[in-house]
Amino acid sequence: MAWRNQKETGPAVDQIENVVGRSCVARGDLFADGAFRVDGTIEGSVESKAAVVVAEGGTVTGNVRAADVVVAGKVHGNVHSSGHLEILGTGSIEGDIEVTSLRIETGGVFAGTSLMGGKAIGPKMEPNSSGDTLKLNALR
Repeated sequence: MAWRNQKETGPAVDQIENVVGRSCVARGDLFADGAFRVDGTIEGSVESKAAVVVAEGGTVTGNVRAADVVVAGKVHGNVHSSGHLEILGTGSIEGDIEVTSLRIETGGVFAGTSLMGGKAIGPKMEPNSSGDTLKLNALR
């Protein structure tokens, strides 16, 4: 996946071979060698040897695994990228991520734990006054 400089609009991605259209709801896991673009809804995991783009309005309820991932829509699941993960201003991920590199635009949301370079980074568990464990989490 080639990334444009900041003067250009959005990332340049591998040639898209697989598209889930806006009116499509797919239930089940999807696997492909080529890049995916998700404009509709997938209820299951998405895995590609290339890129996965979850477009604005697209939703994946399941895990995403790809070389590079761009999220402008919503992902409710874990994301594993052997390359670059980009969360655009309209995008959100609710789940854990494991990536080599990460970029979150202003307005993008990530709620979960991240693993980069073998080190987990995320909210710490702190006991509250009653002794119970309380998870602290800041979204923005």
